[in-house]
Amino acid sequence: MSERQTHVGLIGIDAWLGGAIYTQNLIKALSRLPLEERPKITLFCRRNADMFGEVASLVDKVVIFESFLDRTFGKTKLAGRAQRIDYAASSFFRGDAYPALGRAARREKVDALFPVPDPYTRLTPNPIAWIPDLQHSAFPQFFSPLQRKVRDKRFSALLADPKRHVVFSSQCALDHAAEVYGKPKAKTYILHFATVPQPVWFQDPAPIVAKYQLEEPYFIVCNQFWIHKDHPTIFRAMAKLKQQGQKVNVVCTGPTSDPRQPDYFDKLKAEIKELGVEPQVRILGTIPRTDQVSLIRASASVIQPSKFEGWSTVIEDARALGKPVIASDFPVHLEQNIPGSSFFRMGDPEDLAVAIQKFLERDPMAPTPASVHDARILEFARAFLGIVDKAYLHQPREVVMA
Repeated sequence: MSERQTHVGLIGIDAWLGGAIYTQNLIKALSRLPLEERPKITLFCRRNADMFGEVASLVDKVVIFESFLDRTFGKTKLAGRAQRIDYAASSFFRGDAYPALGRAARREKVDALFPVPDPYTRLTPNPIAWIPDLQHSAFPQFFSPLQRKVRDKRFSALLADPKRHVVFSSQCALDHAAEVYGKPKAKTYILHFATVPQPVWFQDPAPIVAKYQLEEPYFIVCNQFWIHKDHPTIFRAMAKLKQQGQKVNVVCTGPTSDPRQPDYFDKLKAEIKELGVEPQVRILGTIPRTDQVSLIRASASVIQPSKFEGWSTVIEDARALGKPVIASDFPVHLEQNIPGSSFFRMGDPEDLAVAIQKFLERDPMAPTPASVHDARILEFARAFLGIVDKAYLHQPREVVMA
């Protein structure tokens, strides 16, 4: 083990709920390590740390950073536009997309900063990049030409630089990047994240089921209502099962608006009604995380129909809770392959109906021992620290097995 404690800087991603949950899980995983392995952690948050109250006590320090435009427009309707202007101007004139973050990280003397999404990092000490997926390449119709150009320029620059260190969430994402941009010259790593459950997650879920007045048994879908998440396949499968005399209840959680397709949710509700399964579908929208977890635990199974994922958070949640999953055969889902998984042909409601029917006919699965998932959490934390060590020339740490 290194004599000096590694000092890791983590960026609190607050513009994307999945990114915020990723950061929270990484902090929780690192805090589970034995004291002799645990790094010093500084959490850097833009403007405020509101989304990270749950993990603030697990880090050594929380640092709030703001640019001049953040301070001027951060609480106004122009905040988003100001950030984009700040990003473009700082990248062009200073060679650093987030100079306020770079200066803050230097003041704190971190050894490495993760996840840094940009190649413009002149002021940023030892950045480690993260490319969760290449959704803009798989579904270009969901992105503007400018958005696609910006992402392609950013990712290609990171991967073409031999001095860069880039983390991917899955082998599938790394393979996709190599297909789009060519063989990476950067040093690349695959880091499979793990959900870190909290004690409150294992309380009796019955009161939460009653709170939402849900009819049991039910299956649960925990995705935002974006087109690539493919909710229609579930509702069409429900209709096919209904025609066969099999009633299936489905509960949906997650944001109901897609800024890229603002009329999508209304069209989806109309299809649910047309299919005749409206009484069997409960759409709860965004609910508290602890409520969502309770509803997952009380469900018969999680259904994950998505046509694209970097690494599915809901599948990892199911793994942590010992719940089986019925998932589309998208390569990332096959790569995750939690115990008790079953798969259906992506976008095929008939095959999903068959998968649901087979699930209902099979014997209940024995729960995976908690110790198995605990070991996975430590593996996640140690793999991340191993990347830090390899990237920044620290001596390889001695791994103490739990």
